[in-house]
Amino acid sequence: MTRELIKKTALSLFVKNGYEGTRLVDIAKTVNIKTPSIYFHFESKEQLFIELFNDMRTKKLDSIKVLHKKLNKFDSAKERLFCLYSDWSDRGYEHNEEVVFWKRSALFPPSFLKKKINNDLIIYQKKFVDELLRPVILEGIKSSELKNLDVDKCVVVFLSIIQGMFSEFHYSKPEAYKEKITMLWEYFWESIKK
Repeated sequence: MTRELIKKTALSLFVKNGYEGTRLVDIAKTVNIKTPSIYFHFESKEQLFIELFNDMRTKKLDSIKVLHKKLNKFDSAKERLFCLYSDWSDRGYEHNEEVVFWKRSALFPPSFLKKKINNDLIIYQKKFVDELLRPVILEGIKSSELKNLDVDKCVVVFLSIIQGMFSEFHYSKPEAYKEKITMLWEYFWESIKK
């Protein structure tokens, strides 16, 4: 119980203050324990952060399985691509701490974890592309729903759009964000459909 409360509290503080701005004493104070008690559960702040990041990575990798099942409900490349697109764009609306923690870790990783986080993000992105995005595009080309386009370029454009949405949410009001993601989808679809 205490371990999970420490993790939940640490997650909130890492989201609010970043890695460097979060102190174990603040975590302990919020959990209502003494700072040395944290060491019963975690060797260090670094280990606590790594465990939280690994939890998020596991959830992200598991989400690929869920998305794969969702895709099977659709027949057309347009519906499947929109499903993938919506999964990413809808995350902008999610302002839960796990989503913010993942975004913050990706954009501003602690220096000691930069290489690990970058590698994990690359693994996740590769899995997303290889298991979901690329097959949908190839299937759309094969069924003549999409132009006979360069698949690698299409993947890069799609990823660039969703990475742009990733940061756009922080700068736009919800109405403007929704309008932009709708325009981006329409433009992307118009540029690849046959």
